[in-house]
Amino acid sequence: MSSPGGRGSRKKRGPAGSPPDGGATCDQVSLHKRNLYYFSYPLLALFAVLRVLVLHFGELFAWLCERMSRAMAARPKQRAADEHANKVCEQDIGEQIRNHHKQAFEYISVALRIDEDDKVHKEQAVQWYKRGIAELERGIAIEKYERDKRLQAKMITNLIMAKDRLELLVSGAVPKKRDSLTTHSSHSLPRPKHTPKKTSAAGHGGLQRSPSFIGPSSSHTQHRLSKAGNWQNCKPTTTTTPTSMSPLKKRDMKNLKNVDSKLANLILSEIIDSGSSVRFEDVAGQELAKQALQEIVILPALRPELFTGLRAPARGLLLFGPPGNGKTMLAKAVAMESNATFFNISAASLTSKYVGEGEKLVRALFAVARELQPSIIFIDEIDSLLCERREGEHDASRRLKTEFLIEFDGVQSGGDERVLVMGATNRPQELDEAVLRYCRPVWLGMSIFVLIKILWYNGNTWCMCNPCRLTEGYSGSDLTSLAKDASLGPIRELRPEQVRNMAANEVRNIRFSDFVESLKKIKKSVGPQTLDLYVRWNKDYGDTTGA
Repeated sequence: MSSPGGRGSRKKRGPAGSPPDGGATCDQVSLHKRNLYYFSYPLLALFAVLRVLVLHFGELFAWLCERMSRAMAARPKQRAADEHANKVCEQDIGEQIRNHHKQAFEYISVALRIDEDDKVHKEQAVQWYKRGIAELERGIAIEKYERDKRLQAKMITNLIMAKDRLELLVSGAVPKKRDSLTTHSSHSLPRPKHTPKKTSAAGHGGLQRSPSFIGPSSSHTQHRLSKAGNWQNCKPTTTTTPTSMSPLKKRDMKNLKNVDSKLANLILSEIIDSGSSVRFEDVAGQELAKQALQEIVILPALRPELFTGLRAPARGLLLFGPPGNGKTMLAKAVAMESNATFFNISAASLTSKYVGEGEKLVRALFAVARELQPSIIFIDEIDSLLCERREGEHDASRRLKTEFLIEFDGVQSGGDERVLVMGATNRPQELDEAVLRYCRPVWLGMSIFVLIKILWYNGNTWCMCNPCRLTEGYSGSDLTSLAKDASLGPIRELRPEQVRNMAANEVRNIRFSDFVESLKKIKKSVGPQTLDLYVRWNKDYGDTTGA
């Protein structure tokens, strides 16, 4: 049995103990709940903000997509509208250019009609020319489009031609009567010194063509052009010589007597342009040949009234000498300086595989030359055509030579004809003696003046004695090759890297040593035996005044 005190003490300990387990659990739950709230509220707020942002970004993306789709849908319409506007603008500008061209065409047509009539003062033509030029300048000033470039190019050509004619009228250099302004195809324009002669194998209306003054492209204006007079061939020359002031009557090539028009057209294709840049002063030395050409070609063309009777120029001129001394260059200079039709004939021009065709070509050559006189027939390497006639020679070659001699100075040739036959050859001893009767032989020999001019032209002022002595027997072409090779001497001393990077003014000048080195490479092309042969032949048949 337990004592009362022990029970009592147990009973008292009970009420004074810790609270029950339920209260402690509630406190722990409230603490965890509070902590959860602390951490969850910021997260919820963050997610809410993100939700709002995503919503707005979605709306913005949808708006952008809608705008882009509208823009893509509207772009073809805008492009079509722009193209339509550009087309309308281009049509308007093209119409303006055509209107300016048409108006200028009408003005200049009136000016040409007045210019052709000697009963009306030229001042009226000047006013109409000025109006036409103003219209052309307005049309050219308009911005170009692809479709209108061709028309504006025509307008530029017409503007240049109209200005040239206006300057000629203002300066008073135009006579009252201009036969060359007629539009008939059988008349040709007078040849100026600097205007090149153009040929066409297919055309029959004459030898020389002036630049075409092109009218408007519409059929209406072309019809008016045919009524007002064709102004495509009405460009007057800017400068004329005394002989070209009275234009020659050019007949149609179809009407030549005993000449096939096809053969005449073949001969027309051999006419060369007079726009060559070679002049007499470009040929060093050869003063005797230049004087002969002046007496036979240049001066009779300038003053034909002085060269009549015994002073009538020779019918032929033979340039002979070693190769490379300027025979062909003199021919080019004659084509440039003279105011004559220049035929450049070779053996291929007068030979044919058909029997009898060569003689017909020779006949056509002289017929066309007489028709287009004054004219010059230049035959390079004439010995290939007119060599000495021998036994056993081919019959076609003999007939060609005979026909050439007949046409040269036969029954058909007249004393007042202005047709010069000029030949060049390196083998004069092989020519037929009958040819020498008609030609004046002119010797083109070696000239020391050639080297002096070359050296002086290149700025070398040192003594000329040594190079002249070392180059004895060199022809003009040999000296040219020597000078070219010597000019490469300063370049040969440089390395390839220096040549690529060096300025042109840093290259040294040519020295005498460069010529000495070049003399080891460039040798004379004509031997002394050949030179002696030329000298003997010139003494027997040629002109020895300059010997």
